[in-house]
Amino acid sequence: MSSLRNAVKRITHKERSQPTARAHLGLLEKKKDYRLRSTDYKAKQSQLRALRIKASNRNPDEFYMGMNSAHVDGMNGGDSGRHVKNEERRRQELVAKGLGDAAVRIMKDQDLAYVRMQRIMDGKKVERLQSSLHYLDGNEAGRGSKRKHTVFIEGEQKDVEEFDVAKHFDTLPELVGRAFNRPRLETLEKEAMKKLGKKVTCHDLKDDYYNDDSEEEETPNTKAPSEKQVKKQRKAQSRLEKRIAKSRSAAYTEMELRNARMQKLKNAENALVVEKQCRMKGRRRKIAEKEEDGRPAVYKWRRKRAK
Repeated sequence: MSSLRNAVKRITHKERSQPTARAHLGLLEKKKDYRLRSTDYKAKQSQLRALRIKASNRNPDEFYMGMNSAHVDGMNGGDSGRHVKNEERRRQELVAKGLGDAAVRIMKDQDLAYVRMQRIMDGKKVERLQSSLHYLDGNEAGRGSKRKHTVFIEGEQKDVEEFDVAKHFDTLPELVGRAFNRPRLETLEKEAMKKLGKKVTCHDLKDDYYNDDSEEEETPNTKAPSEKQVKKQRKAQSRLEKRIAKSRSAAYTEMELRNARMQKLKNAENALVVEKQCRMKGRRRKIAEKEEDGRPAVYKWRRKRAK
């Protein structure tokens, strides 16, 4: 009978959706959603009830010895309710653990030396990246405006109008707009021939590449590439361009991240230097508060006449 019961088609029960008039309220709440919300609400109400009972039974004259070495921390202009130990209590606990003022000073100096070493290492890596990369334009590199390349031409206005940029730079017309990776025709021919597995036969293309009237002298050993070979060359060039663009983008991203990390390390180093100076003797006053970007507060020490 069980097999026959499974063979009978059952009615598919679907969940009721939210009416169109109440679609702006989101999905329709089901029983399981209500139970979760109800349980959470009741737990919060019971916790508030327990806190009210504890506050009503509180003794205003209650005192503990730990109150002498702690205070309630303020947060956003009010009391957060968190008890924070005073500096004197912290120092006593460090001395009890064997970490006196001298040990803490040595540890802080070691931290300062480590942070300074990491900042110098990141700075050298950024310099190496900047020396191997070129800032293309203001949008991609994030610095300055778009660069220009000015070419001075000797002659009349007709020479300026008939000036061929691709012939001047000895490259393809598709690569003229680049400020990077603009190989010459000879280099492109070598790379294409290497990928095809044939011998490299380079000839001078400066004079007759754009001259349609010139007749190329074909040697018996040189054959014109077929259409299939030309397509292979174009695909190989396209893949090479994509690979170069991807590696260049990754290099710029790494350089930006290292610049941001170096700035954070610089702020940490400045904070440790200020903390080290504040441990020294002398009267001081704060003239600038701590910045949100991590820069430490600025102090000014009172001048003291040297004996």
